[in-house]
Amino acid sequence: MGFAKRDRKYKTRNNMTGTLGWIGHLRMNMERYLFFLHRVTGIGLVAYLILHIIVTSSRMYGESTYRLTESVIKNPYADIGLFIVMAGLIFHGVNGIRLILNEYGFLLGKPTKPVYPYREVLKTRRPRLLLLLMIVIGIILLLIVGYELLLVWVI
Repeated sequence: MGFAKRDRKYKTRNNMTGTLGWIGHLRMNMERYLFFLHRVTGIGLVAYLILHIIVTSSRMYGESTYRLTESVIKNPYADIGLFIVMAGLIFHGVNGIRLILNEYGFLLGKPTKPVYPYREVLKTRRPRLLLLLMIVIGIILLLIVGYELLLVWVI
């Protein structure tokens, strides 16, 4: 006894896009861009954490190995990389706070019926203000980090 064969009117797409699905639908709205950047910065921070553990664990193999590793890291390109990592950390942290506030329903207002055309969350007033506040706080923190790294380069 076999399964009945169905005639399909419509072609179905395989819904298993994996990580390519992150960037496949970016033509949508600002929320999707922030979602994509949040994931990318999260992966970058994990990669930096692994690299940081490897560099600091080189101390286990003696002072000469640590000095060699330190000499490789002490260059302007590594400082630019550190600035990029700090920018990713600032974005990831501030966007994470915004996501927590949205997840718990603060600043979103009363829910509405899901009637087409659906209301985009970021087009309402309070989340847009929160997004602008996130950008301002991120820029201020990035200027502080840039100033500190500039002091390291000058000294």
